[in-house]
Amino acid sequence: MHTHDAVDRGHDLVLEHFRWIDGAADTWTMLRSADALAGIVAGLAALVEDARPDVVVGIESRGFVLAPAVALTLGVGFAPVRKDGALFPGPLVERTTDRDYRGNRRTLSARRDLFAAGQRVVLVDDWIETGSQALAVADLVADAGADLVGVAVVVDEAGPGARAALPMLRSLVRSSELDAGRRS
Repeated sequence: MHTHDAVDRGHDLVLEHFRWIDGAADTWTMLRSADALAGIVAGLAALVEDARPDVVVGIESRGFVLAPAVALTLGVGFAPVRKDGALFPGPLVERTTDRDYRGNRRTLSARRDLFAAGQRVVLVDDWIETGSQALAVADLVADAGADLVGVAVVVDEAGPGARAALPMLRSLVRSSELDAGRRS
């Protein structure tokens, strides 16, 4: 499948399978169908394949589902980013995020030894709002000697500040495409 076709198919599958539940975004239901999961993963991989990553990172929890699948699709490895002091043996790099859309700060950690100097890294996640976690990941990756060269998300709700501060940010859909059903 061509890159553009994979992205279009991923976009359509998100719109078909995404749901709001009691005003909250339900990105888990999109992954329940094997066809939707495969199409969304292929679309995310197509968004970042031209960045030529050496490793894909994913933030706990949905990033732990999507990022390894994208890494397999691209034929590269996966490195996890844990939240808030989760057990993670080995030498760590840590960053505390700015406030997220709920007003919370999170401490993110990655194992330093899972990155090599000069490696090209892409971040894969389900949703980007304020960009606070993605910006913290960029700092973590840089601290470990690698370079964050792209971000691929299922849903993009990032503002201009986050967009300007991050490397290539691409998504399958914009949040405005999902707004029907969102609680004010």
